[in-house]
Amino acid sequence: MEETVRNQLKAWASQYNTAAFIQDDPVRFPHRFVRKQDIEISGFLTAWIAYGRRSLILQKAEWLHSHMGESPYAWICSGSFRQLTDKRIPQGRDTFYRFYTFSDLSDLCERLFDIYIHYHSMEDAFAAASGNDPIEKLQALFQGIAGIPVSGGNSACKRLAMFLRWMVRRDRIVDFGIWESVLHPSELLIPLDTHVYQISTQLGLTDRKTATRKTAAEITEKLAEIFPGDPCLGDFALFGYDINKDKNERRKT
Repeated sequence: MEETVRNQLKAWASQYNTAAFIQDDPVRFPHRFVRKQDIEISGFLTAWIAYGRRSLILQKAEWLHSHMGESPYAWICSGSFRQLTDKRIPQGRDTFYRFYTFSDLSDLCERLFDIYIHYHSMEDAFAAASGNDPIEKLQALFQGIAGIPVSGGNSACKRLAMFLRWMVRRDRIVDFGIWESVLHPSELLIPLDTHVYQISTQLGLTDRKTATRKTAAEITEKLAEIFPGDPCLGDFALFGYDINKDKNERRKT
């Protein structure tokens, strides 16, 4: 990669890794809370539904948080979530969001309930989970839940990688850095979806043909060369590239 492109990516990372980024991003929901467990639950549920159009993600996350109230942790541990997940199913309206059903939401909330009954935090449960890397440990913790890719598959696991970025990156500007004992930011994987994959191919960060887990790992390695010890800072750089690319294209038309 040319030095000018590397420097531009660094500049964009600094430009967009700011508090102003939060308002229009799903990360704004866990930012409503201070308690670690509230941030974990809000963050995981928000990441779980983070696919499709951004406006729809924000709309559904807003709806869900209106039911969780002031404390997602209390909502889970008290079993209050069952008032939401149980009442919808008998009425024959089991669609929650896109391909998710209220039954799926119920399964995830029950899993969270079980986690917090046995562990002080999700970080502690993560530390005890089986697996050889961070994504595998989350897959083990939420095995069998709709939307959680099976371990050993080809999925890039974008939503899991995004949740881990939120919990682990330590500059505490956009990301929270509240998981300090289980992971270092250098161990994170770039949250890779089709759009980020297309940007990465344009920049020469990968020449792989599909957006798989191996592709995400390759892109992460390239970003680690630009952002040593903190490759997912590159997530903001890619966002900046995309925004400015669109601006330049509009100027040409």
